[in-house]
Amino acid sequence: MSQEILKSLFTSLPKQERIKELDTLASILNTHHKATLAVNFICTHNSRRSHFSEILFRTAAKYYGIKNVETYSGGTEGTALYDEVTESFKRHGFTVVKDFAPSNPHWQIFHPLLESEGNTPFLFSKAYNEAPNPSSGYVAVMVCDSANEACPVVLGAAARFPLTFVDPKRSDGTPECSAVYDATLKEIASEMGYLVRQLA
Repeated sequence: MSQEILKSLFTSLPKQERIKELDTLASILNTHHKATLAVNFICTHNSRRSHFSEILFRTAAKYYGIKNVETYSGGTEGTALYDEVTESFKRHGFTVVKDFAPSNPHWQIFHPLLESEGNTPFLFSKAYNEAPNPSSGYVAVMVCDSANEACPVVLGAAARFPLTFVDPKRSDGTPECSAVYDATLKEIASEMGYLVRQLA
């Protein structure tokens, strides 16, 4: 079942109205996919959409056997990864490991068919230019409108492209919360899978 869920996440086609944007971003990624492709997904608080994107792009690259891809995420400020993000990953067959920290926990989130705890990076909320994120040469993908507007220039980025998603935060504290986060995960997964398939 886990294999079937993983296949469904990355082979589902994105919405038709997004294809032109995705093709443009894929062209940018191919231009910078030389020795290593580094992609930094940037949101406002690095708490939801940017982490969804980071994890799903990395996992899609492994699913399709694309090597020399490094994924990162950051915000215009750091807060903490929202718990419902981790719960959504669990519901889709991912393994979630939490390293205790009271205000900004570190997490490992990976699919056991593709990765192991031993070689999976720790994730936490941080500013986009904070270590361990790269300081130069990366492609910055702006995944929320606020960050896109707040950062017309991303320091150190070799290229910058907006690919924004609706914030699942709108459902926090409602009975629809889990369904909205799952829908967000699936939408982002379909687009990350599409992008990875376009890599040369």
